[in-house]
Amino acid sequence: MVLTALVFALSTLITLGLKHSGENGITAENHLQSYISEMQVQDGLEWRVISGRIQVQDVRQAIAASRALAGKHLAGAVSKGLSPIAVADITAVTGRYEQAVDEEMGMLGQGRVLEALRLDQTRVDPLFGQVTTLLDAQTSRLATQAQEAQRLSDAGILLTVLLSLLLVSVLQSRRRRLEVRNLAVRTSEARYRTLIDQSRDLVLVVDRAGQVSFASPSAERLLASDDQGGRLSTAGGTDASPIDFVGAVDPPDRARLSAALHMAGGANRSVGEFRLTPGAGSATFELTMQDLTEDPSVDGLLLTAHDVTDRLMLHRELEHRALHDDLTGLPNRALLYDRFQQALVEAERSQTSVGLLLLDLERFKEVNDTFGHHYGDELLKQIGPRLADGLREVDTVARLGGDEFAILLLGVSEVESALAVATSRLANLAVPFHVEGVALDVEASIGVVISGEHGLDVITLMQHADIAMYVAKTQHLGVFAYDPSIDGHSANKLAMVGDLRRALECHELLLYYQPKVNVRTGELVGAEALLRWQHPRDGLVLPDEFIPIAERTGLINQLTRYVIVTALTQARTWIDCDRPVPIAVNLSVRNLHDEHFAELVADLLAAHDVPARLLELEVTESAFMIDPERARQTLEKLSALGVRISLDDFGVGYTSLSQLKALPISEIKIDRSFVTTMTQDRSDSLIVASIISLGHNLGLTLVAEGVENAGILSALAGCGCDVAQGNHLSGPIPVAAFDAWRSSTSSAAWPSAAFGCPP
Repeated sequence: MVLTALVFALSTLITLGLKHSGENGITAENHLQSYISEMQVQDGLEWRVISGRIQVQDVRQAIAASRALAGKHLAGAVSKGLSPIAVADITAVTGRYEQAVDEEMGMLGQGRVLEALRLDQTRVDPLFGQVTTLLDAQTSRLATQAQEAQRLSDAGILLTVLLSLLLVSVLQSRRRRLEVRNLAVRTSEARYRTLIDQSRDLVLVVDRAGQVSFASPSAERLLASDDQGGRLSTAGGTDASPIDFVGAVDPPDRARLSAALHMAGGANRSVGEFRLTPGAGSATFELTMQDLTEDPSVDGLLLTAHDVTDRLMLHRELEHRALHDDLTGLPNRALLYDRFQQALVEAERSQTSVGLLLLDLERFKEVNDTFGHHYGDELLKQIGPRLADGLREVDTVARLGGDEFAILLLGVSEVESALAVATSRLANLAVPFHVEGVALDVEASIGVVISGEHGLDVITLMQHADIAMYVAKTQHLGVFAYDPSIDGHSANKLAMVGDLRRALECHELLLYYQPKVNVRTGELVGAEALLRWQHPRDGLVLPDEFIPIAERTGLINQLTRYVIVTALTQARTWIDCDRPVPIAVNLSVRNLHDEHFAELVADLLAAHDVPARLLELEVTESAFMIDPERARQTLEKLSALGVRISLDDFGVGYTSLSQLKALPISEIKIDRSFVTTMTQDRSDSLIVASIISLGHNLGLTLVAEGVENAGILSALAGCGCDVAQGNHLSGPIPVAAFDAWRSSTSSAAWPSAAFGCPP
């Protein structure tokens, strides 16, 4: 009896203990499931804030309430047997997650969206993954423990099967436990069904071919065919409308999705972002996949697609704000530097150059002071389109701050091209801007650099462009290309630049004339106009000292116009004296690249009433070769006016015979480097003779420069040269001395004819 009683008592205790343990395990599991649900609620609230759907202040209370409820569920799980070690692990990782969320909410509340987005990607999402992984593991462990307790409880029931009262108790206990479990399962299923029904995430079950066997309501709403109505029937009903998930994927992504479906296996994993384009809409989803083909309740691949369209748009917007000017929408300094660096790498590979124009507005402060900052802001908004007008799509207009802008030019061949662009930008800005009925005039100073010639890296080129802009601004030049000789703001160079501008305005520039005579007859056939600067302090300044500065500052166009006007004025004077003389004027490469230059020459000829045949324009081989096509077009326009074109310094450049034949030139001037030594160097003599023969075969007049003595003149006559020019005949002299030389020259000074024009 005692043994029976002990066995009965022991069996009863073991059975009751196992029963209690199993029920506690189930209850603890339910508490952890509820804890997981609250964490998912918090994650959903956090994402709605960072994606901009709701404000931080609107969710703080909801997050706090969810955290409190989660704490109660964790405490309930502890009371039902959750181990202290598990509680410590859950509390630690949850605490780190909540701390990261609080820090993220603080950033969002301060408007630091980009930092919050970065924190979400680097800390919040990974910590949430750790929380869910740990909770899933603890839930699985509790379920296993409950099952084990149930198995042992069943064994206890077999031991006490002869004890009816205990058996009845055990059976009743088992029934209650099953009811609890079934209730928990039904509650869990209902909860997750509600979550799936209300979630915007797409949940689908597909086979490896992409055929859909289950789709959540959100997936049905997005993907179901509009023309068939109805919903997908997961029970195989005939009234269902088919869902074509693969067909809804953007065509470029379909091959990648098909490959992922065929390679799916193992645990849940991300397979990347896919663009879905059902109907007329489109959205980007981040897709995760889990192979559950071995699970009979699923029998397929579980796909979960989370809509990341808003997040990507937010990221792009934040990135755009970080790289563009808020007021004008133009690229800012950071984006300009990035594009500049990339352009330099590409230019080195393709052996081209990159140009940079650094521009500072003049009188912008006057607009702000007179009309207010609103007018200044509206004016700045109009600057960008004006600067971009006429540029290529590959070029970049940027605002660096304040009234400072920059233009990045790709594929620039030489500095003259960049100067031409800079000059055209000034012309665009010269047209008045209209802001709310007020016409505003602005000017600008532009510094010009190109890679290779002015520097090899972004920082150096930016510094040199800034120096060039400073020179343009302080000396009122408009445009200035960087010159190493003025780096450090050389006082002498800067002074010369300013003086040259003043010299144009004060007519300090003079023309000297050097005679050109017929080698056979001695007849005066023309004169070359050569520029001199009568500086009030430095005396007579030769062109070698100031022409390069004019080329780089953009003053060369004004200088050329000045020379042509002065030469035509003198030509008119000689015409009026009935002693006309053709005058030759040297052109710059920038004149050849100016599409309006021929029109200017035509207007000046008409204004001075000088026949076009009395004007000759000289261009060098090197100037022509920089951009042969543009130069040829300009020369053809000039030739069509009746102006004679002379190719200067011939023999030292790279003009091919085919190019020479195609040029509308009337005259070739043999470079002095061959002429001055032709009586001492047989090679030079042969070169001169060959050039003369070539020119005559092409029907051109041949002019020899550098005739320094009678021997050279005699040798040229023997080669059949047409015209001579040099110090042996006369150096460049002022107009009065030229007239005196012309009048005093007699036929006795020439073997077969007289200097000077016939009466």
